[in-house]
Amino acid sequence: MTLKQKTFTAFLVMLLLPIVLTAGAAVLGMRFEVMRFKQEYDVDVTALEVINSPAVVLSRMTQTAFSELSNAAAFDPSKFTDVIWLDEADEVLNNKFSYLVVIKGEVPTYIGQRGTEFASISERVIMSSSTGETTTSNAAVLFNDRKVIIKFGAIYFSDGVRGSFVIVSDLGPMLSASRGRLIFTFAAGGLIVLIVTVVLMMWVYKSLLRPVLALRNATRELGKGDLNYRLERKEKDEIGEICANFEEMRRHLKTQIDAKEQYELDVREMVSNVSHDLKTPLTAIKGYAEGMLDGVADTEEKRAKYLKTIAVKANDMTTLVEELSYFSKLDTNKMPYKFEIIDANGYFSDCVDEYAIELEMKDFEIHFVSEIEPGTLVSIDTEQIRRVMNNLVGNAVKYRNNDIHGIMNVRLTDANDSVRVSVSDNGIGISKTALPHIFDRFYRADKSRTAGRAGTGIGLAIVKKIVEEHGGRVFARSELGSGTTISFTVKKGAK
Repeated sequence: MTLKQKTFTAFLVMLLLPIVLTAGAAVLGMRFEVMRFKQEYDVDVTALEVINSPAVVLSRMTQTAFSELSNAAAFDPSKFTDVIWLDEADEVLNNKFSYLVVIKGEVPTYIGQRGTEFASISERVIMSSSTGETTTSNAAVLFNDRKVIIKFGAIYFSDGVRGSFVIVSDLGPMLSASRGRLIFTFAAGGLIVLIVTVVLMMWVYKSLLRPVLALRNATRELGKGDLNYRLERKEKDEIGEICANFEEMRRHLKTQIDAKEQYELDVREMVSNVSHDLKTPLTAIKGYAEGMLDGVADTEEKRAKYLKTIAVKANDMTTLVEELSYFSKLDTNKMPYKFEIIDANGYFSDCVDEYAIELEMKDFEIHFVSEIEPGTLVSIDTEQIRRVMNNLVGNAVKYRNNDIHGIMNVRLTDANDSVRVSVSDNGIGISKTALPHIFDRFYRADKSRTAGRAGTGIGLAIVKKIVEEHGGRVFARSELGSGTTISFTVKKGAK
């Protein structure tokens, strides 16, 4: 959920949920009241009548008693002189906030239990009955700031005297109950608003403030230079996206700094290795040159041997310097490529033939095996791929097993839209720990195993760079004591 959606949702929840819950609480309360009226007073009412018309509800509650009293007045008026019967009728009314008054002529002959509690109201009712102040049989009247409902019924006693019975219903308890329900509804609504507010604040804190605080802590640690402080958030909103971008930036910075530190370490090691590799031939050149100057090489044969050694050592130095210069151009993408469409079998077969003459003098044999169709074309820069082959063949010779006759195979196999070139040997092999790193720049294997054979550590890095510029890939497999196979792919071409 996005931050905009969260804000909109919080607004809707804050606005609608209290209304819905308050309305629900009110409806439940009204349902309870309707059920209570039915159960306690045996009267059917609606929730709106309970709220808006308590007088109507109260009048309906006493309607059954009024009908019974009216029947008694019509058919057996003598009951209105029977105190026991009147007490029973008044007890029924008493449970419905009402009481009974019986008047004979102008004299009250019976006043119910509640009538004694509201003497002033009873007096007004008697006065109203005698003066005809209230003419309706069902009226809501205000007596001494107290609202009551009075119902009159006529009685003709057996001695011919006219009288009446009056049901007086007190609206006070009903109005109090209505006020209580209103107060309860507002209180419930306020409580619901409070609960919803607290819940929303916790939600906002969890979804907004906590990620912001975590981001602040992360930036503080980053400012201190701690690139290992991880910021992991699972939010899917804008803040979560910011945290994810920050974490990505941290990882990128850490990778760059780690790479820079490793590069500086590699450069220092390379300088040390180059210094050593240059020192060795320089020392030899110096020694042989001094030998010739001092007259140690006193014969033509010795002088020729010294000069040949000086030439070889100088050539080694030239190769080393050229390799470093070449790698620098590759690393800065300043090396131009001239791609040609040529026959793969012909090109790599010629390479092997050229190497065979030189390797034969080093007690090393090389074989060419092709498993691709004749006439298969590849798109390559012949000069750069020749450098790749030079490096691979040179490494095979450099890391040969001196205890056995050296054998090397150059094999071509089909790889869908590419041709795979594999150079395998029976040399000393590469350890499992070193194998994943052999194409890293400046990487050099265990010096104890490669004593006297170490180079700059950029030969295979050059191979990888050239192959990747050709759109291919390079990989290796090796086993200690059994040899190494390094393979690379080049794209097929079409004329």
